[in-house]
Amino acid sequence: MSNLDFDKVLRSFPTGISVVTVGRGGVENGLTVSWASPVSFEPPQFMIAVNKNHYSTEFLDSTKNFVINVLKKDQTGLAGHFAKTSFSDSEKLEGIATREAKSGAAILTDALAYFDCEVIDSHSYGDHKIYVGIVIDAEMLGEGDPLTTLEGMKYIKKNS
Repeated sequence: MSNLDFDKVLRSFPTGISVVTVGRGGVENGLTVSWASPVSFEPPQFMIAVNKNHYSTEFLDSTKNFVINVLKKDQTGLAGHFAKTSFSDSEKLEGIATREAKSGAAILTDALAYFDCEVIDSHSYGDHKIYVGIVIDAEMLGEGDPLTTLEGMKYIKKNS
């Protein structure tokens, strides 16, 4: 199957768009993720998939934590901000309202909800690395509908 055929069919499968934040001790990073999913109710676990070549994998491997900040339907600009790779690590969170999660990563206080996770496992599959985290805290921060891939975010994989 070609990447283009896979991409075309994948676009019919809606997923939530989140900003994943990573950090401890003042070193922070954030990235837009559309591949995140619950893994287990008991114990509560969540997974995220990150391109192996994304510099955030180094943060995830060293800090062993992440917060999934569930974006609201009207937060496409915020999703685009964290999708950019041109910022240095600290610049991505500059000017964004945050508070520290139990794990040490940043919670985006304007998000719809969050899941605060400690990494318990990771595996490489294809061009992505999957991180599984146990949820140590979660909260609804607002009301409204979540941002999904049906609102214009694309899966398209750029070949290097």
